[in-house]
Amino acid sequence: MLVEDLRTVGDDALRAQICVIGSGPAGLTVATELAAAGLQVLVLESGDHEIGPAEPEFAAIDSVGAPRLPPDRIAGSRVLGGSSLVWAGRCGVLDDLDFATRPWVRRSGWPIDAGELRPYAERAAAHAGLGHGTGFTDAEFWPLAGRPAPAAAVDTGSLRPYFWQISRDPVDRFDCKRWGRLVRDIVAPTARVLVNATVTHLDTDATGAHVNSVEVTGAGGRVRTVEARIFVLAAGGIDTPRLLLASRRTVPGGIGNRYDQVGRYLIDHRSGVVGTLSPAVAGAALARFGKYVVKGPRGKHTFVHGLALSPEVQRGESLLNCALWLQEVTAPDDPWDAVKRVLSGRAEWNDARIMLSDTKLLLAGARRRLIDGVGLPHRLTGVEVWTMVEQAPDPDSRVRLSERTDPVGMPLPQVDWRIGAREDATVRRATALLTAEFARLGLPAPQIAPAALPGSTEPLPLADRAHPSGTTRMSADPRHGVVDRHCRVHGVDNLYIAGSSVFPTNGHVNPTLTVLALAVRLADTLRAGPRAPR
Repeated sequence: MLVEDLRTVGDDALRAQICVIGSGPAGLTVATELAAAGLQVLVLESGDHEIGPAEPEFAAIDSVGAPRLPPDRIAGSRVLGGSSLVWAGRCGVLDDLDFATRPWVRRSGWPIDAGELRPYAERAAAHAGLGHGTGFTDAEFWPLAGRPAPAAAVDTGSLRPYFWQISRDPVDRFDCKRWGRLVRDIVAPTARVLVNATVTHLDTDATGAHVNSVEVTGAGGRVRTVEARIFVLAAGGIDTPRLLLASRRTVPGGIGNRYDQVGRYLIDHRSGVVGTLSPAVAGAALARFGKYVVKGPRGKHTFVHGLALSPEVQRGESLLNCALWLQEVTAPDDPWDAVKRVLSGRAEWNDARIMLSDTKLLLAGARRRLIDGVGLPHRLTGVEVWTMVEQAPDPDSRVRLSERTDPVGMPLPQVDWRIGAREDATVRRATALLTAEFARLGLPAPQIAPAALPGSTEPLPLADRAHPSGTTRMSADPRHGVVDRHCRVHGVDNLYIAGSSVFPTNGHVNPTLTVLALAVRLADTLRAGPRAPR
């Protein structure tokens, strides 16, 4: 895929059949799929090949709600490759229940079901650096891995087995996929990427029902125009609603905002540590709920085994979806971390000494990985019990426009993220069920944090997971969302949105695999031709 700089191209290069705004995983997946069909695609990226010195000013938010992690953790990094620069590569599949209308979760329910995304999952997995797109969680994992299921089964009436898959970069086998460094290697001769091209306005016809062009601002503040037949917004869960709201010259409330839905229903995942295990006693628990290496059609991939709340418990107790897993805390002098740094070309001065300090551990790890197909043994300082919980949609949790502006004059996003008591209640219940399940399986009891104990009223120290979603939610009725089931903005015939901002609910799982399945589905929709807006 050709990558150019806005500053070096002429105006004749600012035309395409389809314009994609944002070069993160969603935007590049749509562009790659469309280019494979021979369509002319132009991707606009606000940033450059690397994070620049002005990034803190561009990434700033006006936070007026619950505290969020620093801006570099907010999905939507202004750089080629977008949020893939900072993601951890962890992927999973949304549950069937996540798509359903749940009476105890207001505004739940997608206008599509899980089955509609499954045909796109394998293509999405190839884009994400995964071995499999479906069939790798719950009881499906064991035959996929060619392993017998554990003799002591999990009590699926309360918790169920859940597996996450870790992305693998095709160049650096010790890293997850970083789209930015791979863009030039994508075979897509009819697609181009322009960096340093900040979109500042979507220009529509007089009715606001058709986007004619977009304005891009480059170095020095020069404003230029990009024309296309179809536009796809893939700027992340914060910047996508921001751009729609800021495009208000013709439509005073912003594009797609007839019913004041743009920017509402901001959801994220709240996540953090709820317990610990001593490394001295954690061996059996890590062996049961640890890492597995599975050979697939695209090489070997690592899977993480954890637990999630059963649908029965969610229904019976009016809880949200929630998962828990064990996470090793490796020591600074861990030999296997030193090996990875050396093999990936990022060696530190004392790595040779660290590797030689415990050859027995290295030999045991080689056997575990190559013969047993499980995770490497590490020198640990601790083992933590982590959780991640979904959020119920809340119309007052939202993104608006701030009075402050960024370096090119765009209003900063004002983020009013709301968190709820039900999330904490869900985490406490899930943690109690995990403790009981460990006891039933004969595993060591974790030391639970006081705030995570049943009956505690102390706020749980959970942070956002940098998965902003829901701000342009999918809905059958335009009064309750921003895009339709085909990810087209309600009332606009040629504007589509790719990314987690279209999620009506987010389940407990990392969004990337679902985002890419939706992106592949969107590309197929666009290849099939425009549909009449409803």
